[in-house]
Amino acid sequence: MHSDERIPGRRQALLRGLAGAAGLAGFAGAVRAATQITDDLGRSVSVTLPLQRVVVFNRYTTEFIRAIGAMPAVVGVDFDGRQYPDYWPGVTPAMRAGSGQSSVNYEAIVGMQADAVFMPRNSDWKKAAQVLQGLGIPVIVVTGWDLLKHEWNVTLLGRLFARQPRAERLNAFYRHWRDTLRGRLQGVTPKRVYFEEVGLYKTALQGSGWHDMIEAGGGRNVFGDIQLPGGVSPRGNVQNFEVDPEEVQARRPEAVIKLQPGQYLPHPRAFSAEVLGQLAARPGLQGTPALRDAQIFHLSYYLASGCSKITDALQIAQWLHPERMAGIDPQAVMGQWLQEFQGVAAQRGYWQSLQSVKGPA
Repeated sequence: MHSDERIPGRRQALLRGLAGAAGLAGFAGAVRAATQITDDLGRSVSVTLPLQRVVVFNRYTTEFIRAIGAMPAVVGVDFDGRQYPDYWPGVTPAMRAGSGQSSVNYEAIVGMQADAVFMPRNSDWKKAAQVLQGLGIPVIVVTGWDLLKHEWNVTLLGRLFARQPRAERLNAFYRHWRDTLRGRLQGVTPKRVYFEEVGLYKTALQGSGWHDMIEAGGGRNVFGDIQLPGGVSPRGNVQNFEVDPEEVQARRPEAVIKLQPGQYLPHPRAFSAEVLGQLAARPGLQGTPALRDAQIFHLSYYLASGCSKITDALQIAQWLHPERMAGIDPQAVMGQWLQEFQGVAAQRGYWQSLQSVKGPA
């Protein structure tokens, strides 16, 4: 059931049924206290801390919760763990609470006896908050993909789950690489970057985490000047906006970054070669500095999104300003994020360049 139309009317029956099955006993145990917290949007939300049973929409926030050692509290997610068994061991089909951050299964959330539901600000959080308010389940807006709010997000999560020391350890990791980037790139002239999502000619605008990632890596988003009233238009939103091939060419990018696919295991080199070959053949890139200098890259979401995208900001900086990044291995930083904070095996090979796929295997 993905509609809220019948939920309010069923509230008492659902909760009585859960209590009768002794399911609500999970809320007892640790000494807990009701308090008010302020979420990403400045909303005051009443919660009982520490949180013990939560449903999380958006993988970034789920990763932060796992990184601070609070994954046992996650009883619901918005993805199918069977598709990523190596990355999400223990996430079962029974934990599916929706199929993305705008498709919420409210009945499942009630059945999971959730203390709270986490959603990012670009989700359908308003509807979820309205529906779940009547069921006594607060919605907390936390936007894990926002590179600029990383420390705020992690500090809040540490408080919500009583995992402050682990949260500070994660923030220290992030701060180290953020400050390293700032120091290495001080005074550098940003290079023009065309960034493309999975869809053809789908890019990111100012207001997107991808835009901030490009800037943090010493780039300038060639479409960063587009302003969308209300953050949306018939051509998309700040996260995924359709542009014309001719306009890409006219803006003369010095580097092109193609983002896909979304998988923990690195993509095969042959797949990258096909993607990069198709990019290089596009009429919209002919005559650009990026194609002339073979500065065309294919990148996996996993390297791109590691630890609020700081791993990809490092990688972008290495591509755009190699002379400033000597001695830094962004894929090793990604490996540390995977091993120490996600508890999974480190991987390499998350990106390829046009030059690398043309060279020896």
